[in-house]
Amino acid sequence: MGKRRDRISARQIGALALSAAGVPAFRFCCRIHWLWTLLGASAAALTLSGLTLLLNRCGRTAGGSGRWLGCLAPFLFAGAAAAAWVGSFAFPETAGNALAAFLLFGLSVWAARIGPAAVGRCAGILLWVTGGLYGTVLLFSVPQIHLSWLRPGAGAPIDALRVWAALSAPGAALCLRGALGEDQKLPHWPWWTAALLAVAASAVTSGILSSALAGEPEAFRTLARGVSVLGVMRRFEALVNGAMLMSAFCLCAMLLAGAFEAGKKTFRA
Repeated sequence: MGKRRDRISARQIGALALSAAGVPAFRFCCRIHWLWTLLGASAAALTLSGLTLLLNRCGRTAGGSGRWLGCLAPFLFAGAAAAAWVGSFAFPETAGNALAAFLLFGLSVWAARIGPAAVGRCAGILLWVTGGLYGTVLLFSVPQIHLSWLRPGAGAPIDALRVWAALSAPGAALCLRGALGEDQKLPHWPWWTAALLAVAASAVTSGILSSALAGEPEAFRTLARGVSVLGVMRRFEALVNGAMLMSAFCLCAMLLAGAFEAGKKTFRA
Protein backbone atom coordinates (compact mmCIF):
# COMPACT_ATOMS: atom_id res chain seq x y z
CA MET A 1 0.00 0.00 0.00
CA GLY A 2 2.87 2.40 0.78
CA LYS A 3 4.28 1.95 -2.70
CA ARG A 4 0.92 2.78 -4.25
CA ARG A 5 0.73 6.02 -2.28
CA ASP A 6 4.19 6.95 -3.56
CA ARG A 7 3.06 6.65 -7.17
CA ILE A 8 2.47 9.93 -8.97
CA SER A 9 0.16 10.17 -11.96
CA ALA A 10 1.05 11.68 -15.32
CA ARG A 11 -1.51 14.42 -14.72
CA GLN A 12 0.08 15.30 -11.38
CA ILE A 13 3.53 15.48 -12.95
CA GLY A 14 2.12 17.83 -15.56
CA ALA A 15 0.47 20.00 -12.91
CA LEU A 16 3.68 20.06 -10.89
CA ALA A 17 5.84 21.05 -13.86
CA LEU A 18 3.44 23.76 -15.03
CA SER A 19 2.97 25.18 -11.53
CA ALA A 20 6.75 25.34 -11.11
CA ALA A 21 7.06 27.09 -14.49
CA GLY A 22 5.28 30.09 -13.00
CA VAL A 23 8.57 31.24 -11.46
CA PRO A 24 10.66 31.47 -14.65
CA ALA A 25 7.70 32.61 -16.77
CA PHE A 26 6.34 35.41 -14.58
CA ARG A 27 9.47 36.53 -12.77
CA PHE A 28 12.16 36.19 -15.44
CA CYS A 29 10.79 35.67 -18.96
CA CYS A 30 8.32 38.54 -18.61
CA ARG A 31 11.32 40.90 -18.44
CA ILE A 32 12.70 39.82 -21.83
CA HIS A 33 11.41 40.97 -25.22
CA TRP A 34 8.68 38.73 -26.58
CA LEU A 35 10.67 37.82 -29.72
CA TRP A 36 13.62 36.38 -27.78
CA THR A 37 11.20 34.81 -25.31
CA LEU A 38 9.39 33.13 -28.19
CA LEU A 39 12.64 31.68 -29.54
CA GLY A 40 13.97 30.58 -26.16
CA ALA A 41 10.64 29.20 -24.94
CA SER A 42 10.15 27.23 -28.16
CA ALA A 43 13.65 25.79 -27.86
CA ALA A 44 13.02 24.81 -24.22
CA ALA A 45 9.70 23.16 -25.09
CA LEU A 46 11.32 21.25 -27.96
CA THR A 47 14.20 20.13 -25.73
CA LEU A 48 11.98 18.93 -22.90
CA SER A 49 9.48 17.35 -25.26
CA GLY A 50 12.31 15.45 -26.94
CA LEU A 51 13.59 14.22 -23.57
CA THR A 52 10.05 13.23 -22.62
CA LEU A 53 9.68 11.20 -25.79
CA LEU A 54 13.04 9.53 -25.21
CA LEU A 55 12.24 8.59 -21.61
CA ASN A 56 8.82 7.28 -22.55
CA ARG A 57 10.37 5.07 -25.19
CA CYS A 58 13.18 3.85 -22.95
CA GLY A 59 10.79 2.81 -20.22
CA ARG A 60 11.01 3.04 -16.47
CA THR A 61 14.10 0.90 -15.98
CA ALA A 62 16.55 2.06 -18.64
CA GLY A 63 20.01 0.64 -18.08
CA GLY A 64 22.41 2.87 -16.19
CA SER A 65 19.68 5.38 -15.30
CA GLY A 66 20.57 5.19 -11.61
CA ARG A 67 24.11 6.42 -12.22
CA TRP A 68 23.24 9.46 -14.33
CA LEU A 69 20.33 10.37 -12.05
CA GLY A 70 22.72 10.22 -9.10
CA CYS A 71 24.96 12.75 -10.82
CA LEU A 72 22.02 15.13 -11.07
CA ALA A 73 21.12 15.01 -7.37
CA PRO A 74 23.59 17.72 -6.16
CA PHE A 75 22.47 20.08 -8.94
CA LEU A 76 18.82 19.47 -8.07
CA PHE A 77 19.49 20.29 -4.41
CA ALA A 78 21.32 23.46 -5.42
CA GLY A 79 18.44 24.40 -7.71
CA ALA A 80 15.96 23.84 -4.89
CA ALA A 81 17.94 26.16 -2.63
CA ALA A 82 17.97 28.79 -5.40
CA ALA A 83 14.21 28.37 -5.88
CA ALA A 84 13.64 28.91 -2.15
CA TRP A 85 15.75 32.07 -2.30
CA VAL A 86 13.75 33.36 -5.28
CA GLY A 87 10.57 32.52 -3.37
CA SER A 88 11.61 34.91 -0.61
CA PHE A 89 11.12 37.73 -3.15
CA ALA A 90 7.47 36.81 -3.69
CA PHE A 91 6.46 39.50 -1.19
CA PRO A 92 8.31 42.84 -0.90
CA GLU A 93 8.36 42.51 2.90
CA THR A 94 10.39 39.28 2.76
CA ALA A 95 12.58 40.05 -0.27
CA GLY A 96 16.04 38.62 0.35
CA ASN A 97 15.07 37.41 3.83
CA ALA A 98 17.08 34.29 4.68
CA LEU A 99 14.51 33.11 7.23
CA ALA A 100 11.71 33.27 4.64
CA ALA A 101 13.83 31.27 2.19
CA PHE A 102 14.71 28.72 4.90
CA LEU A 103 11.05 28.25 5.85
CA LEU A 104 10.06 27.72 2.22
CA PHE A 105 12.91 25.27 1.75
CA GLY A 106 11.99 23.39 4.94
CA LEU A 107 8.34 23.11 3.89
CA SER A 108 9.43 21.82 0.50
CA VAL A 109 11.73 19.24 2.10
CA TRP A 110 8.88 18.04 4.28
CA ALA A 111 6.56 17.66 1.28
CA ALA A 112 9.21 15.98 -0.89
CA ARG A 113 10.14 13.51 1.86
CA ILE A 114 6.53 12.30 2.05
CA GLY A 115 6.83 11.28 -1.58
CA PRO A 116 6.34 12.46 -5.16
CA ALA A 117 2.61 11.72 -4.98
CA ALA A 118 2.18 14.19 -2.10
CA VAL A 119 3.95 16.92 -4.04
CA GLY A 120 1.86 16.08 -7.10
CA ARG A 121 -1.38 16.34 -5.13
CA CYS A 122 -0.34 19.76 -3.82
CA ALA A 123 0.43 20.94 -7.34
CA GLY A 124 -2.87 19.58 -8.64
CA ILE A 125 -4.65 22.01 -6.31
CA LEU A 126 -2.26 24.95 -6.55
CA LEU A 127 -2.25 24.90 -10.36
CA TRP A 128 -5.88 26.01 -10.43
CA VAL A 129 -5.18 28.83 -7.99
CA THR A 130 -2.01 30.13 -9.63
CA GLY A 131 -3.43 29.66 -13.13
CA GLY A 132 -6.50 31.69 -12.22
CA LEU A 133 -4.44 34.53 -10.73
CA TYR A 134 -1.86 34.73 -13.50
CA GLY A 135 -4.55 34.28 -16.14
CA THR A 136 -6.70 37.09 -14.73
CA VAL A 137 -3.81 39.56 -14.86
CA LEU A 138 -2.87 38.53 -18.40
CA LEU A 139 -6.43 38.56 -19.74
CA PHE A 140 -7.46 41.92 -18.36
CA SER A 141 -4.14 43.52 -19.31
CA VAL A 142 -4.60 42.89 -23.04
CA PRO A 143 -6.74 46.02 -23.73
CA GLN A 144 -3.96 48.23 -22.34
CA ILE A 145 -1.22 46.96 -24.68
CA HIS A 146 0.53 49.52 -26.91
CA LEU A 147 1.27 47.66 -30.13
CA SER A 148 4.06 50.07 -31.03
CA TRP A 149 6.01 48.90 -27.96
CA LEU A 150 6.01 45.32 -29.26
CA ARG A 151 8.18 46.07 -32.27
CA PRO A 152 11.33 43.94 -32.56
CA GLY A 153 14.61 45.57 -31.65
CA ALA A 154 14.99 45.35 -27.88
CA GLY A 155 17.26 42.80 -26.27
CA ALA A 156 19.90 40.50 -27.77
CA PRO A 157 20.11 36.88 -28.98
CA ILE A 158 21.71 35.85 -25.67
CA ASP A 159 18.32 36.56 -24.06
CA ALA A 160 16.85 33.61 -25.96
CA LEU A 161 19.48 31.36 -24.37
CA ARG A 162 18.60 32.71 -20.94
CA VAL A 163 14.92 31.99 -21.51
CA TRP A 164 15.79 28.47 -22.64
CA ALA A 165 17.79 27.89 -19.45
CA ALA A 166 15.06 29.33 -17.21
CA LEU A 167 12.22 27.33 -18.76
CA SER A 168 14.30 24.15 -18.68
CA ALA A 169 14.21 24.17 -14.86
CA PRO A 170 10.71 22.62 -14.65
CA GLY A 171 12.17 19.73 -16.65
CA ALA A 172 13.32 18.36 -13.30
CA ALA A 173 9.88 16.74 -13.24
CA LEU A 174 11.30 14.20 -15.69
CA CYS A 175 13.37 12.79 -12.82
CA LEU A 176 10.10 11.53 -11.34
CA ARG A 177 9.66 9.08 -14.21
CA GLY A 178 10.39 6.13 -11.93
CA ALA A 179 7.60 7.14 -9.55
CA LEU A 180 4.91 7.12 -12.24
CA GLY A 181 2.01 4.75 -11.90
CA GLU A 182 1.87 1.61 -13.97
CA ASP A 183 1.22 2.04 -17.70
CA GLN A 184 1.52 5.84 -17.51
CA LYS A 185 3.79 8.05 -19.55
CA LEU A 186 5.33 11.46 -19.03
CA PRO A 187 3.18 14.26 -20.49
CA HIS A 188 4.27 16.70 -23.19
CA TRP A 189 1.68 19.40 -22.64
CA PRO A 190 3.35 21.20 -19.66
CA TRP A 191 6.36 22.26 -21.75
CA TRP A 192 4.29 23.84 -24.52
CA THR A 193 1.83 25.43 -22.12
CA ALA A 194 4.69 26.94 -20.11
CA ALA A 195 6.25 28.30 -23.32
CA LEU A 196 2.93 29.89 -24.31
CA LEU A 197 2.51 31.49 -20.88
CA ALA A 198 6.07 32.84 -20.94
CA VAL A 199 5.54 34.47 -24.34
CA ALA A 200 2.19 35.91 -23.23
CA ALA A 201 3.73 37.31 -20.04
CA SER A 202 6.57 38.87 -22.03
CA ALA A 203 4.29 40.42 -24.64
CA VAL A 204 1.84 41.83 -22.11
CA THR A 205 4.56 43.23 -19.84
CA SER A 206 6.51 44.86 -22.68
CA GLY A 207 3.37 46.13 -24.38
CA ILE A 208 2.09 47.87 -21.27
CA LEU A 209 5.20 48.95 -19.37
CA SER A 210 7.51 49.53 -22.40
CA SER A 211 10.75 47.62 -22.93
CA ALA A 212 12.65 49.81 -20.46
CA LEU A 213 10.27 49.33 -17.52
CA ALA A 214 9.63 45.70 -18.41
CA GLY A 215 13.28 44.92 -17.68
CA GLU A 216 12.89 45.82 -13.99
CA PRO A 217 13.13 42.92 -11.49
CA GLU A 218 9.51 43.31 -10.30
CA ALA A 219 7.99 44.06 -13.71
CA PHE A 220 5.04 41.67 -13.48
CA ARG A 221 4.19 42.92 -10.00
CA THR A 222 4.19 46.48 -11.36
CA LEU A 223 1.93 45.35 -14.18
CA ALA A 224 -0.51 43.69 -11.78
CA ARG A 225 -0.73 46.89 -9.75
CA GLY A 226 -2.41 48.71 -12.64
CA VAL A 227 -4.78 45.96 -13.81
CA SER A 228 -8.50 46.52 -13.35
CA VAL A 229 -11.28 43.96 -13.79
CA LEU A 230 -14.35 45.58 -15.36
CA GLY A 231 -13.18 48.90 -13.96
CA VAL A 232 -13.90 47.80 -10.39
CA MET A 233 -11.21 45.54 -8.96
CA ARG A 234 -7.66 46.91 -8.94
CA ARG A 235 -4.23 46.29 -7.44
CA PHE A 236 -3.76 42.58 -8.02
CA GLU A 237 -0.14 42.62 -6.92
CA ALA A 238 -0.89 41.00 -3.55
CA LEU A 239 -2.62 38.09 -5.30
CA VAL A 240 0.25 37.78 -7.78
CA ASN A 241 2.67 37.73 -4.85
CA GLY A 242 0.78 34.79 -3.39
CA ALA A 243 0.77 33.01 -6.75
CA MET A 244 4.52 33.51 -7.07
CA LEU A 245 5.09 32.03 -3.61
CA MET A 246 3.01 28.97 -4.51
CA SER A 247 4.91 28.55 -7.78
CA ALA A 248 8.22 28.82 -5.92
CA PHE A 249 7.08 26.13 -3.48
CA CYS A 250 6.15 23.81 -6.36
CA LEU A 251 9.49 24.42 -8.06
CA CYS A 252 11.48 23.86 -4.88
CA ALA A 253 9.51 20.76 -3.85
CA MET A 254 9.73 19.31 -7.36
CA LEU A 255 13.51 19.74 -7.48
CA LEU A 256 13.86 18.14 -4.05
CA ALA A 257 11.55 15.27 -4.98
CA GLY A 258 13.67 14.72 -8.08
CA ALA A 259 16.83 14.78 -5.98
CA PHE A 260 15.41 12.21 -3.55
CA GLU A 261 14.36 9.97 -6.44
CA ALA A 262 17.86 10.33 -7.91
CA GLY A 263 19.35 9.30 -4.58
CA LYS A 264 17.15 6.21 -4.40
CA LYS A 265 18.19 5.20 -7.93
CA THR A 266 21.86 5.66 -7.06
CA PHE A 267 21.71 3.37 -4.02
CA ARG A 268 19.80 0.73 -5.98
CA ALA A 269 22.14 0.86 -8.99
